[in-house]
Amino acid sequence: MVSALFELVLFSCPSLIWTRRLQRAGQEEALGAVGLRPAVRSDYLLAIALGIVGAALGALLLSVIPSHLLHGGSKNIVGAPSGVGDDVAIVLLALAEEMLFRGFVAGWLFRRLGFRTGNIVQALIFLAPHTLLLLVDVSFWPILPLQLIAGWTLGWLRNRTGSIGPCWLAHALTNLLPALLFGL
Repeated sequence: MVSALFELVLFSCPSLIWTRRLQRAGQEEALGAVGLRPAVRSDYLLAIALGIVGAALGALLLSVIPSHLLHGGSKNIVGAPSGVGDDVAIVLLALAEEMLFRGFVAGWLFRRLGFRTGNIVQALIFLAPHTLLLLVDVSFWPILPLQLIAGWTLGWLRNRTGSIGPCWLAHALTNLLPALLFGL
């Protein structure tokens, strides 16, 4: 839980620093530049649907990874939460990643490169740290294409809604549901 809070603070810094810089420059939509604006109800319903689809695909892909890698002895590598604190950590980590990747990175790239190119680049940037799972074991490779697709889809959602709120909801559901429902 402490590490999730640390990551949330760390990953939020670029968005918060950029927002402050834009505010000082007199830009009225500084918070919107990093997706910190409310979305409408239909955007959250779409996020729930995307989160359920992502969770189903994630559960399917995690089921082909050897069990000892998911539940490695005394440490859960990517496995089931062992308590409410772990559930909260999953939700906070999803927010941290959305603040960085869809808030700051996607917002900046969309303005500089346009949506099409910017979204592909931010999805690849999102994939990069997830490839570190291969250092644990190459058996994790099946989830990497899903990470890329999820990065692109969450970028599309950010562009469509202008907010990271629905992205956070979809991301949190994608990560939390397989753990809660299937112990993955």
